Amino acid sequence: MADPIPLSEIPTLSLLYKLNRITSSTTSAPESVPAPNSSYNDKISVIRQDITTLVVDAIVNAANNSLLGGGGVDGAIHRAAGPSLVEECETLDGCATGDAKITQGYELPAQHVIHAVGPIYWQTKREGKHTQLLSGCYRRSLELAVENGLKSIAFAALSTGVYGYPSGEASKTALATVREFLDSGKGEQLDRIIFCNFMQKDEDAYFENIPNFFPPVSEPSTAATEEAQSKSTQEAEQLAAKLPDPPTNEPVNPDEPSQKKQKTDGIEDDFVVVEKEDARGSTPPPSKSDL
Repeated sequence: MADPIPLSEIPTLSLLYKLNRITSSTTSAPESVPAPNSSYNDKISVIRQDITTLVVDAIVNAANNSLLGGGGVDGAIHRAAGPSLVEECETLDGCATGDAKITQGYELPAQHVIHAVGPIYWQTKREGKHTQLLSGCYRRSLELAVENGLKSIAFAALSTGVYGYPSGEASKTALATVREFLDSGKGEQLDRIIFCNFMQKDEDAYFENIPNFFPPVSEPSTAATEEAQSKSTQEAEQLAAKLPDPPTNEPVNPDEPSQKKQKTDGIEDDFVVVEKEDARGSTPPPSKSDL
């Protein structure tokens, strides 16, 4: 496993705005963009990294209904946590799509794993339930964090891999759900909410849509504030220089058998991943894999 990444090295939106990593332009009408909130921007983070390396209170796994492991990030989390994770998951009786359940983190740097089961896009979109179910994953995960007294939570990009959810649409649902949760006052005890993306396309989607939900805070310009902002920017650049390089390869186990793409309903590019073995070594049903 790569070196653990402490919370202090995960950039906040405030930092990313200072470094111009996120542009402040919005794509929504001005009246539809919520008011800037500096405390929110200090609380929200975006990073492209292996989620199994984050030293946080909980990471949110893009799980399947069995909760017994799968491919991609789901499999990587189970491998990094060790066999005790699947043993605890066996006691949970699975999980419904749009819901989440919490376990210990075992050998992970994170104290807990929250297993959220995202929707398969092309199936749930036909029923008009895709947004509701994906939002439910984020909302229930935040609720579990609060209920268990946790202070920091990191989300994988739920449903945007083999489940086929478009990254842009998924990021809007995630950001809207988190903003609504914070506006409700339910997330006051949370110090950090992190969107941890493994794929470049997911990070790009968040960077594009963040200003529509968490816009930058404008500060009056004076000689004193300009000097303070310059010092703050220098400190931010020093922190950014220490950040680990983003991942370049999929989180796969070289000892695992290759995945097979199985076409569904004759729709081009729609597939699910069929895993030959789950975390226990038995043959599971067709995997609704992570992401």
